[in-house]
Amino acid sequence: MADKVSEVEGPSLHVPIPILHDLVVSSVAQHGDKLAIVCKHQPADLFPAVNQYGRSRIQLAELGHLQWTHTQLQYGADLLAHALWKEGLRPGSPIAVLLSGRVEFHMLLRAAVKMKCPFTPLNLRAPQNTKEIRHMLTLSGAKAVIVEDESIANRLEETVPELMRDMQVKAIAGPKSMIDSYLSLNELVSSAAEDESFSDTNRDLDALDRHLDDTVFIWFTSGTTALPKAAPHTNKSLTCNIRSWGEAFKLDWTRRWLQILPMNSIVGSSWTLAYLVPGGSVTHVNYNFDVQSIAAAIREGEHTDVLAVPSMIDLLSSSPVLTDSSVGGIDHVIVGGSKILRSHVEKSFGVLKCKRFSPFFGMTEGTSVCSETLHRVPESLDDPIYAGYANPGSKIRICAPDGIEPLPRGTPGEIVQGGLQKIESYLGGQGKDNFFTDNGETWYRCGDQAVMLPNGRIAIVGRYKDMIIRGGMNIASAAVEAVISESTGIDSQVIGIPDEVAGEVPVAVIKYAGRDRDVAIGIQKCVLDKMGPSYAIERVVNLCDLGLEDWPKTSSGKVLKRELRLMVESSLQSTTPAESNTVRNGEYLRDKTQIDEVQLQSILLERVQQQGILVSNIDENFHDVGMDSLLALRLRNAIDRDPKLGLHSKLAAEDIFQHGTVRRLATLLAANQHGSKMSTATSSQFDAIVDEMASMVEEYGEFRIHKASENAISHKHTVLLTGASGSLGAHILSQLIDRDDVTAIYCPVRGREPAKRLEESLSKRFLMAPEYPEKVRIINFEAGKAWLDYDETTKEALLNNLTLIVHAAWPVNFHLPLASFRPHLDDLQRLIQLSLDVRLSNPARMMFCSSMGVALSTRGQKRIAEEPIMDFRQGMSSGYTQSKVVAEYLIQRAVEDFGALACNLRIGQIVGDTKYGLWNEHEAIPLMIRSALSIGTLPALDMKCSWIPADTLARAIIEIATIPPRHQPPRLVYNMCSRLTFCWTTELLPALSDAGLQFKTVSFSEWITSLKSYSATHGLEVATIRCPAIKLIDFWEKSYGGKEKRHDGGLEFDSRQAQAVSRSMATAPDVIKSGLIKVMLHSWMKNWGHHDDVPSVASESLGGLNMVNGQQH
Repeated sequence: MADKVSEVEGPSLHVPIPILHDLVVSSVAQHGDKLAIVCKHQPADLFPAVNQYGRSRIQLAELGHLQWTHTQLQYGADLLAHALWKEGLRPGSPIAVLLSGRVEFHMLLRAAVKMKCPFTPLNLRAPQNTKEIRHMLTLSGAKAVIVEDESIANRLEETVPELMRDMQVKAIAGPKSMIDSYLSLNELVSSAAEDESFSDTNRDLDALDRHLDDTVFIWFTSGTTALPKAAPHTNKSLTCNIRSWGEAFKLDWTRRWLQILPMNSIVGSSWTLAYLVPGGSVTHVNYNFDVQSIAAAIREGEHTDVLAVPSMIDLLSSSPVLTDSSVGGIDHVIVGGSKILRSHVEKSFGVLKCKRFSPFFGMTEGTSVCSETLHRVPESLDDPIYAGYANPGSKIRICAPDGIEPLPRGTPGEIVQGGLQKIESYLGGQGKDNFFTDNGETWYRCGDQAVMLPNGRIAIVGRYKDMIIRGGMNIASAAVEAVISESTGIDSQVIGIPDEVAGEVPVAVIKYAGRDRDVAIGIQKCVLDKMGPSYAIERVVNLCDLGLEDWPKTSSGKVLKRELRLMVESSLQSTTPAESNTVRNGEYLRDKTQIDEVQLQSILLERVQQQGILVSNIDENFHDVGMDSLLALRLRNAIDRDPKLGLHSKLAAEDIFQHGTVRRLATLLAANQHGSKMSTATSSQFDAIVDEMASMVEEYGEFRIHKASENAISHKHTVLLTGASGSLGAHILSQLIDRDDVTAIYCPVRGREPAKRLEESLSKRFLMAPEYPEKVRIINFEAGKAWLDYDETTKEALLNNLTLIVHAAWPVNFHLPLASFRPHLDDLQRLIQLSLDVRLSNPARMMFCSSMGVALSTRGQKRIAEEPIMDFRQGMSSGYTQSKVVAEYLIQRAVEDFGALACNLRIGQIVGDTKYGLWNEHEAIPLMIRSALSIGTLPALDMKCSWIPADTLARAIIEIATIPPRHQPPRLVYNMCSRLTFCWTTELLPALSDAGLQFKTVSFSEWITSLKSYSATHGLEVATIRCPAIKLIDFWEKSYGGKEKRHDGGLEFDSRQAQAVSRSMATAPDVIKSGLIKVMLHSWMKNWGHHDDVPSVASESLGGLNMVNGQQH
């Protein structure tokens, strides 16, 4: 009868069951001199005390990377255990570890085992989700946290500061910690090696009382709820898993495991013990999964075993490194985690050159369930790839969902695990329904649908649990649904649909009756931003598109996700265009008509977005929107199969990573079409600048969060204003002085006589106010030096009272490279930090005067919204605009990650004030207009202008800066340009002519030719004095001499949000109709009129003007 029901038990494990610590100690005693750990990406001398332990100098000199024996690894772990003990960590205190594949992970694992401290490996991305990381640290009861780098440490300090304050030990990998409250693992180990009490501590820790039911590991699994479940493994369950796998795969001291899995997964971390305990070795070739380095290791043939999820097999087999006939290969490929296809077996034998292929089934609650080993690709095309037979020590039943009795063999049902390898329950009482007891034994419901053949062989055929397995990673539908609901307010049901690369991918079915056409991409971006690329939503489907008004439900109201999934699959299949290609020799027939690069870019952008890589234009980097290896592989496949792209060669997966944008990928494909090689000079130059910008954001983008002082509220403003001696700054200062709610304005001014300089700036603009001496505080500083550190009294006053910073100081020089703006980025970082350091209830508000230039290189869109810049390439026209882009990113990071109250004011072209028309004659546009006096021409430019007077803009900035928080939630970006635009050629040039300026309108090229001719005729020195525009010829040609149809790029800046909160923005004057052009020209002519070659300007043309916006002149 037993062989007729779906219940089976694997071979018995050897008893008695050992304690994990005892198992490790006996292993080291037996295999101490054998190689244990190899880290090819880490230096040989990383831990000198451990490297020198038991080694000769000759051996040390021969090492090119870190290689330790079992004895050395255990010695390093013992030193670390001693150091943690000395820092106050005690047995039973869980250790949370956020580390990649590196030797420190293995040291900590063994140190935790030695100290009886439950070892809790977490995903390196976990701190990005505040809710989840708080849940995991709280549920595990972590008393120590060890992290990969400073960025993770800072994120933890920001997201869960109250938990981090209570940690007994906080440490960071690396030779030195840059964060005061974190210790360095290297320094801890070095100090322990010199501590005379090490031997005593080592002996005491080895003698600790240990029991089979002690928790030794805590792993987190996605589960089916919105928060991860904690699976505590004991000495009993973990050592049984280790022994089970050892017996199933005959692991011994000859096995050399190439470790490529994430260290926070149960297989990635616990299987290190499965290989090391019998004397084998573990090798890391990179910190994380890297196709090239892993493929290179397989080619060398130095390793016997590799464990992978199916998508990793796809990625590795696509590497050209493994196409060589000399590939050494790998003896044993073990695969699990998601659905295994026949193609994965074929690739493992054919490309990875394996001799054995083992599919396996397991889960975090108990990894060793079932497996089998194949020595060739199965002959039958009809059979699935089976999960195999029950492993040693494993007990398996196939039951009806929610049932406990085994079904007849051959009947599909839910796979249920018993035996010693599984946990008995989750921590915190979570997921009680996943466990049941029968005849005194606990069983765990795995949630997978399986069928057991008469011979006990098991096939996994589907899922019962509300879980999606993407590339071996469990995705809890409820967690994704919670993020969508909390972020958008939209109800959704997230289901998994089959995918040839990832196994399954998540699709969000939403109940939405609104009119927002971008709701789908909004949901996709929301999940990507908050949960990371592993959770990327493949597609968003509206219920109405399925012909439904509500979810399919049971009589009790439970959503029938299985039915919903079938409906979505059917709908997607019916809307997918049928492929008309005929396959020949494994290739698709290609369209014979080659398409140009612009068409290629358009088609490619569509394909990229369809694969869930949510770039908004052809220059947005795939990595910036969260592309991972699975998405890259899927995109490669989609491109390869698309007949519209007319390709003649296949792409490799690394091509997607290497080129990284639609534009660069299209260039590669176009080159492939024509059989030519791509020129990478321009691309490399742009990439270098982008990399420099990104590194600057990282370098200057770290801040301390604000520590609120209770009841420290200022009812009037203390302001710090930079750039006060400039045109805009002077108008801002003047208007701040006039406000009753401003008590003091601090103005940093450089130079020998700062007070005189500032007063002269105000006076020449007729802005001097009676209250100037009472309110203005001048901070004198030298250029390039940290002015905030000069005067301790001033600094204290600012920390105690500062409520507003207006940062209007930035050099406008289009010739300088990006690197020249580093001092100004440093100043910005200091100002942001000052805003966060104030001793008030809230941070000081910060207004950063940015520039429209940050978006002038934007392609693929017409309107620039009042939203953050999405790609560095939107502002690549000069070092000046690049620096402003970096600055905007710094402001955004300060707001989103550190709680700053800051905003980017994206300022357009500032012109003369409405009263006197004073516009700096040395700026680019006044110099262009001045050229008419020397060469008698001005260029016709196909350009719309959006000019705003300096005094209007200053008033608008103050209005936005002083918005009461209760009236309007602060925004990150405002576009500060006039709502009224005018045409350069048909409106501005006639207005200048009407104002009395005499010139002829010519093409841009003719105007440039005239400038060059004037320079040649008069000599460069004289010519640049009389016609300074000559000095900007290179700038003019770069800005307006290209092949663009529009000289302004055809962009429009949306300023509706700025208008909504600022009356001055909403009522900014029409520069043409108000007569301001005449006022500005009159102001300029006072300075220009002394040159010999200045033609006369009719006095009546200027003298007749006496009113602008109703103000008397």
